[in-house]
Amino acid sequence: MGNFKAVSRPGRQLSSDGNSPHARRLTLEAARERRGHLQRLLSPMIRRERNRGESGDQMNLAAIARRHRFGQSVLFAVTVCLLVATAAVDPLLTRSFGAALVSFHEHQQGVAGSSVVLQSGGMVPLPVKQLEHAVDARVRAVTAQPIASSTALINDLANVDEVRLQHTDGQCAHVHIIRGRCPTARNEVMVSQAAVSQTTRLKVGASVPVSGAYGYPTAYHPNPRKTLRIVGIFTASDADPFWGGASIGDYVPPAQAGIPGPVEYWLTDSATFSGPLPVAQGFPIVVDPATFSWLGITHTLSYPVNPAKLTPARLTAAVAGIQATEDTVGTSVSVTESLSAVYTAVRVDLHQVGQILPFLLLQLGLVLLILLVQVTSYFATVRRGEAAVLKMRGNGTAGILRLGAQEFAPAASAGVVGGLALAYVVDGLVRHLWLPGTVAAAWDWTAMVATFAAAALAGVVWLSCWCLMARESISSLLRSRPSLGHRAHVSTPAAVLGVMCVSGVALTVTHNLTGAPVQLAPVLLAGLVAIALGALLPPLAAWLVRRLLRRRRAAGALAVAQLSRRAGASTAVATLIITSALLTLSVSLFARAADNRAARAAADLGAAAVVNATVGADVMNGQSFMNAVDAVDPHHRYFTPAVQINASSPTSNTTIGVVPAQMAYIGTRVGLSRRIPWSALATGGPASRPNALIATWTTNAAVGSTVAAPTMDDANGLYHVVGAAPYIPGVGASTIVVDLRTMLSAGDRQDNLSYQVFSATQDPRRLATLQSALRTAGFASTQVRTTQQVRAGYAATATAWATNLSIVVSALSVLAALTSVVLVAVASRADRQRDLRALRTGGISQRVLQRATVDEFVLLALAGSVIGALTAPVAAWLTGPTMLWWSTPPAQPLTRTSFQWQSGAIAALSLIVLLVLVGTVFGTRLARSVGTEPQGHGAK
Repeated sequence: MGNFKAVSRPGRQLSSDGNSPHARRLTLEAARERRGHLQRLLSPMIRRERNRGESGDQMNLAAIARRHRFGQSVLFAVTVCLLVATAAVDPLLTRSFGAALVSFHEHQQGVAGSSVVLQSGGMVPLPVKQLEHAVDARVRAVTAQPIASSTALINDLANVDEVRLQHTDGQCAHVHIIRGRCPTARNEVMVSQAAVSQTTRLKVGASVPVSGAYGYPTAYHPNPRKTLRIVGIFTASDADPFWGGASIGDYVPPAQAGIPGPVEYWLTDSATFSGPLPVAQGFPIVVDPATFSWLGITHTLSYPVNPAKLTPARLTAAVAGIQATEDTVGTSVSVTESLSAVYTAVRVDLHQVGQILPFLLLQLGLVLLILLVQVTSYFATVRRGEAAVLKMRGNGTAGILRLGAQEFAPAASAGVVGGLALAYVVDGLVRHLWLPGTVAAAWDWTAMVATFAAAALAGVVWLSCWCLMARESISSLLRSRPSLGHRAHVSTPAAVLGVMCVSGVALTVTHNLTGAPVQLAPVLLAGLVAIALGALLPPLAAWLVRRLLRRRRAAGALAVAQLSRRAGASTAVATLIITSALLTLSVSLFARAADNRAARAAADLGAAAVVNATVGADVMNGQSFMNAVDAVDPHHRYFTPAVQINASSPTSNTTIGVVPAQMAYIGTRVGLSRRIPWSALATGGPASRPNALIATWTTNAAVGSTVAAPTMDDANGLYHVVGAAPYIPGVGASTIVVDLRTMLSAGDRQDNLSYQVFSATQDPRRLATLQSALRTAGFASTQVRTTQQVRAGYAATATAWATNLSIVVSALSVLAALTSVVLVAVASRADRQRDLRALRTGGISQRVLQRATVDEFVLLALAGSVIGALTAPVAAWLTGPTMLWWSTPPAQPLTRTSFQWQSGAIAALSLIVLLVLVGTVFGTRLARSVGTEPQGHGAK
């Protein structure tokens, strides 16, 4: 390698005139070209290294900031979590509320109404397979597997009783066999234990001669006579949904007054119904019982409703499917179902759930949004110095935003995930601890969309606050923010919000805002008050400081002065005003709604319970009815009878006879007295024109006038109106109230009557004794309705659940307000320390400074809570008349919409005491922490 020779190359040797201008120019151009080429090659690598270094530094800075400001990251994550949970829980609760409504009303139908039943009978019934094919798929989507039955009416010739002979698929799995076995062959039957206890003739191994009981008199019909052999004795529960409420395990005594009806259920094998139908060929007919079936077989296909599948959307589809099924099978098949009744009962509620819940949760969302703005603004404020340093190092707005995003992105992500999880936890707690019935959990994509929307909103708030900070100059970032002035000032965002609040309040006052949106009116009113107070806070604080100083109250003056110049104090006061108004109003609405439901239940029943007696085959009259009640309660301390003559047409009146003194006594005992003029009926009046009371909400007649209504003389008569009331508990529409004894003395009418007993007790034993006495007197059946049952029905509505949920929403908003107060304390800690040290250096005693610090937070709590509590009655006055109190409003004028002062005042006082205690604790801790620090610390 050392023996290189010099090789001359053309064009590479420098000429002798290398120092000429032309040569130098060529040399410089060549060097510039080489340098530019090198820069083009290295610039991407340099850019990547530079970005990598800056990014790595910022990521390290962000990680360090998260470690040293862990509490701020947690607070930001919790705020985002609550905001996301509020948005995501809305579709979840809407689904759960709707499903619970459907489940509640489906359960109210009872065992007998929990199936879709197709029944085909007559001379040529449709086969079960044909019935099954006719059922719409939308019906099968909400029902379990069908249960097929075949039934025929037969006569027990040995006992001259009518029996229902039945085979149901899977029947032996739903009975308890006492003796013998289940029928497995043709003409084998199994009888109930109750029937066996009535006679010794029915026993295992006995043969019973029977004949078909369809279509013709017994001696001439073509149904064959057969001998059935008893192979088993069973018992069964009527509550088993498999039987659809049929009393197959009971022995029914022979019907009264010659009314035909089966007295027993005999279960048989499906082979008993096989074979051709007997055909009449003359009289009498002799057929082979071994090969022929029965006439008049009824095929029944029962689809039990599956509550777990019955959602609001599927209910709507199922009702349409039932209509399609009825159109397919025609009039030859009867379709019995309760889904249409359930749909009618929940249709309005389902619509209201979709309206009420979003506006209700929007109240909490607004409070949390204010808290998010306050939290984000504070975090941006405490990083102004760091932003100034980043700008000194050459970073612009994008670099500051990148650093902030890297620091808070993990907290925001945790908040979004935690918010969605919290929404499902809240929904699960509501479903299991609150809502009636069983509503299964389900994934909801709408909740995911709401989660992303809330996360995007949180991102916009964060970006807005940080952009305002990052776009400031270095000198502005290094300066402390100016203190508040002494004049009223309204920022542009506050002015826009104020205009929105004024518009909402005006629409509410003029009753142009009604229904579910009116729930926002309290927030708008409280927000308007908060904005006005925030604008007037500087001059009001200055005036108050001067007044306190003139009275030589230095601690109070310092407290007001410190509060007026704290960053975020006006926002905290606004949050406290809104939350205090929401909580006070929510408690008032909760109590008022409960009172209204109790009043409506009382208006429906008129007593603690009402026993309705149904007349059967026996002939009943008013006197025997009264005797039955007297036998149980001779002094009428608990029960009083009432007889009603029902209206003959929709436009005529109904007459109900009561014992006035007993109604007044029972009404007073159960707390249902509504100033009814019962004493006006004491004399009853003449027989030609008996006295009557009317309810003004339904009967258009004045006191002293005459109205026409039915009498016990099988004709309409005239009644003299001697008293009126807004509504009379227990009295329906177009009904006049008369004295029972006067009414019964007019005749012995037996048609178009109904009997009921008003009860002052819900004791099951006393009610059972009364029911037994009524059945002994000849009434076929009795039914008991209690105010508790009626109120439960009114409580299972969208409006009732909304009032309950409003308590939870307002309580969460109070927590948000407390967080706002804590944030003010933390954010102003450094400023407060400087102020207190300066004042102490100026000669102010430590005791005065500590008292001023405590008073500052007490004043903050009092200002927000008291003003908010005073706003609640005004909000109730504004929103009460147009608020959704009922799913189906009552016709009676019994709904009260005013502020419930007792409950509202207790809630307001409790909240004020709580906030004052919290403010006192925070103020005391801060005052002590400042007082124990060394004097020279502030100079460092």
